[in-house]
Amino acid sequence: MHVKKNDCDSIIGTLINIKGKIKNGINAHKDLVEIGVRLKLQPQPHGKQTYLPPTCHTLSKSEKIGSCKCL
Repeated sequence: MHVKKNDCDSIIGTLINIKGKIKNGINAHKDLVEIGVRLKLQPQPHGKQTYLPPTCHTLSKSEKIGSCKCL
């Protein structure tokens, strides 16, 4: 039962981009650039902060709202 809960938490956390549940941090984005894949996901500096572009499986705000209405 706990394995199912952990898997579900991981999947849902990744899809709706919950802080602490996602695994695509700055180091993961830098690794993608280093190995030469998905260059559009490279970290982009904006002043003192770094912007990480969302991945293709991250839901937009309207998609998040729509999926919650289905439940």
